[in-house]
Amino acid sequence: MAINQINNNAIILEGAISVLSALDSEYSKILKIIIKQGVSNRNTQKILSAAKTKKIKTEFFSSDEIQELARKYFIGKTHGGIIALTEKRRYLSPEDLTAQNKTIAIIEGIEDPYNLGYAVRALYTQGIDGLIIPERDFGFSESIIEKASTGTFYKMPVAVFSNNKLELIKLLKANNFKIYCINHKAPAGAKIEVRDIFDVKFADRAVFIIGGEKRGISKDFLNNADEIVKIPYAKDFSHSLAAQTAATIVAYELHRQGKTPAAGE
Repeated sequence: MAINQINNNAIILEGAISVLSALDSEYSKILKIIIKQGVSNRNTQKILSAAKTKKIKTEFFSSDEIQELARKYFIGKTHGGIIALTEKRRYLSPEDLTAQNKTIAIIEGIEDPYNLGYAVRALYTQGIDGLIIPERDFGFSESIIEKASTGTFYKMPVAVFSNNKLELIKLLKANNFKIYCINHKAPAGAKIEVRDIFDVKFADRAVFIIGGEKRGISKDFLNNADEIVKIPYAKDFSHSLAAQTAATIVAYELHRQGKTPAAGE
């Protein structure tokens, strides 16, 4: 296959971890795998075996061809001679996600794909069942999210929602989820107490909502929260934590409370 014949709409995954994750994902469809000639190790053997089982075409490129491919498609230098071309990942509907899972995160306002990937890694490793994010075309940033997540983005069930947040809130409440907004203060005029995260006993069916550090959480979510939950600071600090940091703290606390499954369950 000539390099210039690659479908420009394909998502390019780089590195063994991302490719192995995509091979094992029900949300990803790999179109082709490219391996640098002469690269042979445990990961390449796993990839070749899985590709054969799934009847995915595999091609071997010379070192010069791999370098040209990396240059043309802005691939980093950590691919290790393993690249996959995939379709855009498949997202669930909020209806499907909420019907199947008990602990869900909603993240809005993260623009940096690396930060979203870091958040997904924390959520997935701590057993959060699923993630809901605003609808957008991630395009080529999908490969960055997958790489930053260390292969967990293609494993995590992810749904997207439109701008109609009230419809999503209605769906969550209809499915008996308790909504927690992670924020340092309640909206103006709201008669709701802001509680320390370490004083909150999360419900068995819990949705926690985290906003980006620039715009925070939307008013529709804040005004319909069952509880406003703050992450306390040990020192005087008037700004928000990065969204991926907040997601990590909440995910660990849910795990500590036994609201997410332990490893091996």
